[in-house]
Amino acid sequence: MKKNHPVKTLGFNGLVLELHPEVYEPAEDSFQLAEAIDVKQNDSVFEIGTGTGIVALECARRGANVVCSDVNPFAVELVKRNYTKNKSLLTGSLDVRLGDLFTVVKENEKFDVIIFNPPYLSTKKEDLVGGSGWFDVAVDGGTDGLSTTKRFIKELSKYLKKDGHSFFIFSSLSDRSKLEKILSEFGFKSKVVLSRLYDDEYIDIYCVKF
Repeated sequence: MKKNHPVKTLGFNGLVLELHPEVYEPAEDSFQLAEAIDVKQNDSVFEIGTGTGIVALECARRGANVVCSDVNPFAVELVKRNYTKNKSLLTGSLDVRLGDLFTVVKENEKFDVIIFNPPYLSTKKEDLVGGSGWFDVAVDGGTDGLSTTKRFIKELSKYLKKDGHSFFIFSSLSDRSKLEKILSEFGFKSKVVLSRLYDDEYIDIYCVKF
């Protein structure tokens, strides 16, 4: 970014977040997720697909010890900058890693809380915008809107503590019965803890546990 180009920022719960054109900008789903998550002081938290870091930083502000990751290198560098900007507000810690889903987790590392805002929209090839491709990675949920969510659920049990819980986003435009069948197949109990209507879809925050 050129030095004379104004940096776009967003305020949230006292945090000031720098934005970047190659990184998913926080929207209603991000704010809803941050509102719904139950995170306590000293909880170990892992957030996948952190984007600007809004949810990870909010968890660290509440006193959690957070690992966050993104497959987008622009996002990882952005979160590092946002961590520096907001460090004085955080009572917990933050560790930022580059990688896809659980590939960044160290051996024997498990978490009290795992958070994910996956690409949840059903997407066809003509819906993709192209360019650098990072926007498409953030929003492409495959033909059923669940392709990345399914990968996440299949691996989740390896990294979640026995008494832990996970929060993720689901859109009513996807197949709920298919989602809940996958959750049941992998031994999870689930409930929707916050649901809101935006235009033609409900965005649901699922909480799952063993």
